[in-house]
Amino acid sequence: MRIAVPAAGVLLIAGAILGIAFYAHDANRRGALDLSSDLFETLEQRVEEEVNAFLGPVDRAARIARDVSALPISSEQGRLVFERSAASVLRVLPQVALAGAGDAQGNYLFVRRLPDGGAETKTIVNTPGARRVTFLRRDADGLVTGTAEDPADTFDPRTRPWYRGAIAANGLSWTDAYVFFTARTPGLTASLPATWQGSPGAIGLDIELAALSHFLSGLRVGRSGRAMILDQQGYLVAHPDPSRVLREQDGSLVPVRLDELGDPLLTRAFDHLRLASEVRRVEDVNGTRYILLASELASAGRGWRVLITAPESDFTGFVTASNQNVLVMSLGVVALAGLLGVLLARQGLRADRAARQVLHRSRAVEAQSRAFATLAANASLFDPDSETAPRSLTEALAHATGARRASIWRLLPGNVALHCVDVFEREANGHLADIELHRREMPALFRRLGTRDVIEVADAAFEPATAELHRSWMHGFGSRALIAVPVEIGETVLGTVLLEDVPEETPAATDFARAVANMVALRLRGRVATPAPVSAPETPGTAPEPARAGLSDGALLHFGAEEVAAEVLPGVAVMALRFTDPVALGRAGPPGTPIADIIAGLLQEVATAHGLPYARLTGEEVFAAAGFTREEAGVPAARRIAAAALDLRDRCEALFEEARQPPAFRIGLDLGVAIGSSVGRGPRFFNLWGDAVRTADHLAETAPAGGIQASEPLYEALRRDFMFRPRGSFYLPRVGEMRFFILAGQA
Repeated sequence: MRIAVPAAGVLLIAGAILGIAFYAHDANRRGALDLSSDLFETLEQRVEEEVNAFLGPVDRAARIARDVSALPISSEQGRLVFERSAASVLRVLPQVALAGAGDAQGNYLFVRRLPDGGAETKTIVNTPGARRVTFLRRDADGLVTGTAEDPADTFDPRTRPWYRGAIAANGLSWTDAYVFFTARTPGLTASLPATWQGSPGAIGLDIELAALSHFLSGLRVGRSGRAMILDQQGYLVAHPDPSRVLREQDGSLVPVRLDELGDPLLTRAFDHLRLASEVRRVEDVNGTRYILLASELASAGRGWRVLITAPESDFTGFVTASNQNVLVMSLGVVALAGLLGVLLARQGLRADRAARQVLHRSRAVEAQSRAFATLAANASLFDPDSETAPRSLTEALAHATGARRASIWRLLPGNVALHCVDVFEREANGHLADIELHRREMPALFRRLGTRDVIEVADAAFEPATAELHRSWMHGFGSRALIAVPVEIGETVLGTVLLEDVPEETPAATDFARAVANMVALRLRGRVATPAPVSAPETPGTAPEPARAGLSDGALLHFGAEEVAAEVLPGVAVMALRFTDPVALGRAGPPGTPIADIIAGLLQEVATAHGLPYARLTGEEVFAAAGFTREEAGVPAARRIAAAALDLRDRCEALFEEARQPPAFRIGLDLGVAIGSSVGRGPRFFNLWGDAVRTADHLAETAPAGGIQASEPLYEALRRDFMFRPRGSFYLPRVGEMRFFILAGQA
């Protein structure tokens, strides 16, 4: 709850802030898009007004020119009148590039504006047999600058679309956009039918559309939007870039269709316009969203449409930027809230930790008080001959301090060894005794005990004074932390009290251990300690006791032949060698070959030297056995296997020392019943199993590093010939309680 409540509060604040930020972003975006829609409609109206202002006066000018020119253009007077009215139209309407008139006889007259401000007049008098085409040029002041005739000119106004359109419509007619032949610019022609003294004809005004393109280029649509005008077939009428309106084809200029511009967005717009006259949608092109709007210019009356496109970000970009700033600030608020939540949770956890420590301390003090009360009520506590007092002391030590294992050790005469008075394992709730730790195996520990200082280390494996103790005593149990309190009277050290893996939060564990050490000192005062014999003396010639069979061994011995197809071997001596570091086996030995290969060779040499009939290397373990015949079973097999184990240990120690590696092996020995049989098809091999193999493997697993651990049956068989030291009593499945011994060497 200390973490969950602040975390839930921070998440709630973060969710609320982010929810508000996303809602504001969506609302602002929709508002910006609504504004952009209004802007597009305004632009549409502006374009439509511009088109009307551009084309509307042309209609009126054409009607005025027709009404003023009442005389036929076939007459000199009629041509003069039309020329003057056309010149007036060109002066008033800059979008009109040419004003012309033609009649049913093929007569034609036009006035065209020149780039220098002057005008050019073309007259075609189509008299039968006497066709005459003349050109007259005037400057900006109206003065004639040149005349010319072109007899090869075959122009006939009656074949032109503007003439035919006016006659067919009998009213105002507009051509489609096309390219003017002379100016090579896009434009269209507005025409009206006319009658001169009974002779029909038509008046046409050519309108250049470049002005519309210039208007669109100055029209601002967001930051990078565009507006363009299209005809009914999708051809460009006007574009912000006038050069995009026309393209060259077969040596001539033709209008460009919208999908020919090479723009994916405009291609999509063209596809939509073929299906509907009006389009209003948002298109996603290459990850960018574009607003697309197209509508018909109804007032223009020619089926033209205006198309407007712009990136959506042009209108919502400020919303995105603003929301990003808001989001950054919101995240800052969330981070601040998270920091406050972390501080609150940390403060709560510290309070809980302090409360737990107080509670644990109070419980520990209470447990220590109960332990003192229990010890005080034990009348035999200070009786040196009491066998229950050491157990009471170790149990009180373990339960009061929370240690995984508590033990009491006394120094043997001459300080040659520490003899275990009692060991209590709290998790297993079991006791051990009669284990010895010799000075020659751990001299640094004995030197440190001689200083009468308390040893308190978090990892005994890395403390020089306790490294050997950890390797021989603690490693097999799996403990690391150690508290060692000397048992002393005056300046004389009588032994030590060991606590393993005491919880860090246990208060005054060392003080409690010191108090128990003082009690132990009172028990040991005046007592003369006699070291446990290395090997029990035997009367020469007395036969050794037979190896004690485990529970399962006895069961195997009573199986009938019909029940067991394999061979039951009652007196097999088994050696199991277990390597504790798989990586070390792969490292290169002194000759440069893997250590595993060298060990395999050593095993073969040892098996041959000691006459072992069975030896097998499997993965990280070695198994060897002897005693398969009646003559070799029992003590002879035990002697062979013990001698082979000592030989193999010495060779392995030398190998690892030469490779600059710690001794990463353990050896276990047992004497008992095993089962053997040849197995397999084709090439058969001998397989050995049973309790003797399993017990030897267990002894190898729990042996000290680089040591040989033997079972009680093997010790009983070899105690005259080999040196052993007791390690303690342990429980084995299917066997029961058994004493273990460390094989030191031959007697």
